[in-house]
Amino acid sequence: MKPKYDSEVDDILQSFYTPALKVAENYDRSVGYFSSEVLASAAEGLEVFVETGGTIRLVIGDPLDDSEYEAVMRGLQNPVESRIAKLSDILFNSKNYHLDLLTYLIAKGQLKIKFAFTHKGMFHKKIGIFYKGSEKIVFSGSANETLAGLTKYNSEEISVYFSWRDSFCDYGQDEINKFELLWQDQNPRTKVIALTSDFYKSIQNGADLYELKKQFFPLDSNQVEERRPFFSYSFKKSKTTVKKALITERLPALPLMLKGRVFELFEHQKLAIKSWKNADYKGLFKLATGAGKTITSITCIVDLYKERSKAKLNTFVIISVPYIELANQWVDELTQFNISAIRCYENSKNWTNSLKKKLLLYLNGKTNFACLVVVNRTLVTDTFQAEIEKLPNDEILFIGDECHHLGSNGLFDHLPNSKHRIGLSATPFRSDEDEVDTSPFTNTNKENLINYFQGIVSEYSLSDAIKDNILSPYYYEIVGVELEEEEYEFYEEITQKISRLINQSKNQKLSPESKLALSSLCGERSRLLATCNGKLPALINYIEQNPTMDLTHSLIYVGEGKAQGQEQPYIEDVTKSLFTSGVKVAKFTSYETGSERKSIMENFKNQFIDALVAMKVLDEGIDVPVCKTAFILASSRNPRQYVQRRGRVLRKSHSKNEAKIIDFLVLPPKRAKSSAAESLRKAELERVTDFKMTSINPSDVEIAIKKLGLC
Repeated sequence: MKPKYDSEVDDILQSFYTPALKVAENYDRSVGYFSSEVLASAAEGLEVFVETGGTIRLVIGDPLDDSEYEAVMRGLQNPVESRIAKLSDILFNSKNYHLDLLTYLIAKGQLKIKFAFTHKGMFHKKIGIFYKGSEKIVFSGSANETLAGLTKYNSEEISVYFSWRDSFCDYGQDEINKFELLWQDQNPRTKVIALTSDFYKSIQNGADLYELKKQFFPLDSNQVEERRPFFSYSFKKSKTTVKKALITERLPALPLMLKGRVFELFEHQKLAIKSWKNADYKGLFKLATGAGKTITSITCIVDLYKERSKAKLNTFVIISVPYIELANQWVDELTQFNISAIRCYENSKNWTNSLKKKLLLYLNGKTNFACLVVVNRTLVTDTFQAEIEKLPNDEILFIGDECHHLGSNGLFDHLPNSKHRIGLSATPFRSDEDEVDTSPFTNTNKENLINYFQGIVSEYSLSDAIKDNILSPYYYEIVGVELEEEEYEFYEEITQKISRLINQSKNQKLSPESKLALSSLCGERSRLLATCNGKLPALINYIEQNPTMDLTHSLIYVGEGKAQGQEQPYIEDVTKSLFTSGVKVAKFTSYETGSERKSIMENFKNQFIDALVAMKVLDEGIDVPVCKTAFILASSRNPRQYVQRRGRVLRKSHSKNEAKIIDFLVLPPKRAKSSAAESLRKAELERVTDFKMTSINPSDVEIAIKKLGLC
């Protein structure tokens, strides 16, 4: 579902109203103009709603002249009696199955109606609320409760707010409060009066529920009568007959609202798009995590589509991402821009036919736009490559999210030779002296990425984003964890072997066996640092020493593999120890199924779970803005990883003013003075210095650095 629907491009009835009603348990609505036929048009959803005992509270506006209004407000007159007589007459004498539906709902006690009497003019408090358990969907706007109002017949629009999104507290909850005030007749300028119990009894006694249900469900879709107002004082009906709304092709368009706010790009996003266009629609966006890389690139899609459409040219968009969670996020974000993307991931049976059908339509000129989202491991498959090879290269826009993955030979060789390209990453390259844990060799990825995307066209740093209030400010705290004597001896031994192989590579090319040994040693050393014995006790001790600390919406990053001498993965040890300490915690890894991860994330957002323990799956792109605390136990030497992890907790959210990062450093024993020990201290200090520079409390960090003997 989208936060904004416009009948110029959307079928509001079919794409929003019916699906919501189909799963809702209760429904509140206040309108200035109501017709029962909209309920009949949504019969598929309504049948489930009725059978599960769903209830509707409906407030209908009714304008009064000066004398009537004054009398009603002072309690001298009750105009509802005359409305009841008119309503009863309509319901009992109607041969319109639309009105029979109202009779059915009233007779079953599932529809309560009140009139809102106002001073002249129409009552225009057009609010709708769907309820299911603790979840709520609120919509408001110009669409009346009529078939014309909810389909494309009129030009209407609604804004939608979801209780599980940040914007709800600012907008959605306010509308719910307003409705409750209205229903309870607590508005000073509006008098709300309920229908009498006699009215409901008369409907219940006079209605044949069995015959009504048999008549109405299932609804004969061919019966579409001329639209007519429900009450005589409503607007004059149009002479034009109602036609069945058709769901037209969805084409890219900028939204009016995004995440509950008026859609508008930040200045750095506008500059990035302008630079990309000036670079002949190619380039890398090096934008800080949380600075809006996805929205920037989708806006590029819309702009490119519009420009090419004017020139009668087609556009096919391929978006490649590393993980399924990130792919799902992209699909959701694209929907906000009226783009329906084919999901080319998970089981190939689920997407192959959809892709082939779309390609057939596209290549035969039946549509001038198509979009797909693919994960990297599917991108390289023969099945996928065989399909996209059918496309003309000059019609393709390729977007590589977290594009630093794409520079490796296994992926780079499968990138399409597209005319238009966008690469997205907060850290697209590493410098040659940075040691990536499993690949300490010359960075050929950088050359591949520059050659393909034609260089960086836009940069926006994390410090820029914090300064511009796009990301949250953060406190940074460091906790030192010393290696035990045996661990340090092992660390030093591995480091010496790594140094010998690296020195050897400077004089001669390493054999395949030596390269494999070097990578294996680097991985072994990385696991030792990430899972050393002192880390978990240090984490538990920190939590116990800070009993007032709010752990809700915390992320805990841990190392991969097993700790020395342990049988189970390190993440299992951490999760179990936290749970034993009273922390509501869950693992969030690639080993959980997609549905399990979705459930875990929902429980995390709703605070049924305090903290998520993760290894790598939350490093890149996964949008969890509610996160406000990060515990970093994994001491990777890869700057890309800790930059991503820092950015993950700095995303803006109404529920936090600032974030907090607690970084657990791995240090050699104080007595150790070898080159390996100094190298370890230096590597940890580099990360700490980077974090300190953009923190709220750099002076506190500097004091902690000196206490730990890092300088």
